[in-house]
Amino acid sequence: MKIRRTVSAPLAALMLITSVLFASCSGAPAGTDAPATEIQTESEDITIKTETEPVTEPETEPVTEAETEAPADTSSVAYLLGSGAALEYEVKRKLVMSSETVGGVSYRQLQGGCTDGEYMYFAMNDTKSEDSRSIIYKIPLGKKKPTAKSEPLPTDHSNDMTYDSKNGRLVVCHNAPNKKMLSFVDPETLTVTGTHELGFKAYCIQYVPEKEQYVVGVAGTMDVAILDEDFNELRRMSGEKTGYTKQGCDADENYIYFIQYEKNCVVIHDWDYNRIAVIDVPVSGCEPENMFHVGNDFYIGCAAGNLTLYQITLKEAAG
Repeated sequence: MKIRRTVSAPLAALMLITSVLFASCSGAPAGTDAPATEIQTESEDITIKTETEPVTEPETEPVTEAETEAPADTSSVAYLLGSGAALEYEVKRKLVMSSETVGGVSYRQLQGGCTDGEYMYFAMNDTKSEDSRSIIYKIPLGKKKPTAKSEPLPTDHSNDMTYDSKNGRLVVCHNAPNKKMLSFVDPETLTVTGTHELGFKAYCIQYVPEKEQYVVGVAGTMDVAILDEDFNELRRMSGEKTGYTKQGCDADENYIYFIQYEKNCVVIHDWDYNRIAVIDVPVSGCEPENMFHVGNDFYIGCAAGNLTLYQITLKEAAG
């Protein structure tokens, strides 16, 4: 009978040695003639079993593709003004819209202007010193043919305008003679829907949706007031005189812009009211009254007995 069993390595070696010794001691007794008897032994199949630890792969962190930032838009206003490079405006095109007479009154003096990003709105004033009125024209952005116009509105000089995107309204800064007064105008019906009196005299205004705040120029000074959306004053900052005539203003989340006359230029500040740049505007034969920008394109509304609109682009100065 063949026996198969599994033993450990040390026991298998001991059994092998015992088997050899037993075989060597077997045979005929000494001093006899009897033939030797051969004893056969049946070897055992021995299986040596060893246990090994399972091999595990080391844990590794998942490999992810490194995050990459989108390249900066080197043509953007924010990039250009932050670059420290010499800058200039380049005229892309010029549009002219004739003035008109309504009820025997000529509305030929451009004043405030603004955009909602789709349409432009411009106030053409009758130039009266008392009970002055303005007609507001609604024009597709970059075009010159109005799609709508208001009746003459009691907004006085209408020195500047802005679009309040949160409330969907135009806000007109009267200036002379009611320098504290603002009027709200519905951009669809172009009718006055309400008024608000500020606590100080103002000459320009711009709503900044990213901050939900208004930038307001303080009349008779170079100061600017920052107001919340309910026209509560948050802070006031003092500015330096430029020697030029103050007109309208523009602003975004990074900068505050003032269009000025004689010299025709844009004075640019950051939101701490540090002056960043003064850039000449290449317009002539007219008085810049208002400004706004969409992307890198600035629109400068000029008075020349009509509405003369310049579309200009900010870029690095040649040479």
